[in-house]
Amino acid sequence: MYHPWRHARDLGLTIEFVPDLRPRGTYAAGLVQIREGLSQRERRVVLAHEIVHCERGDDGIACTRWHLRKQERTVHLLAARRLLPIEEIIAVQCEPEPSVALWVDDYTLALRMSALDWQERKMLEETEGEDWRIA
Repeated sequence: MYHPWRHARDLGLTIEFVPDLRPRGTYAAGLVQIREGLSQRERRVVLAHEIVHCERGDDGIACTRWHLRKQERTVHLLAARRLLPIEEIIAVQCEPEPSVALWVDDYTLALRMSALDWQERKMLEETEGEDWRIA
């Protein structure tokens, strides 16, 4: 299982919880700010997302809104892949609330499921009791 808190520590990032932060999280120069009041699952997802931004060296500047949305989706998908290896998804496929069992929010699981590669789809299809709707 991927541990974004451990990863942030290993990267030397400082994490700060900020009340009324408009986006769910942000980062700059080794400081990751996360909006106060998020659930534990949301904090985990936000931190993984911001770590990807840090590693990519993103500066938060995009030439158009379309580019910004594309960048954010790409970053979130990379974070989702770290948080949700296919083996862990398969392990919880019979759970009534798989996103809860996987410690992520519903959006992150849905995004990950929509971007499975052919090998992951095959692995999922080969598991017994498979009841997923793959987008």
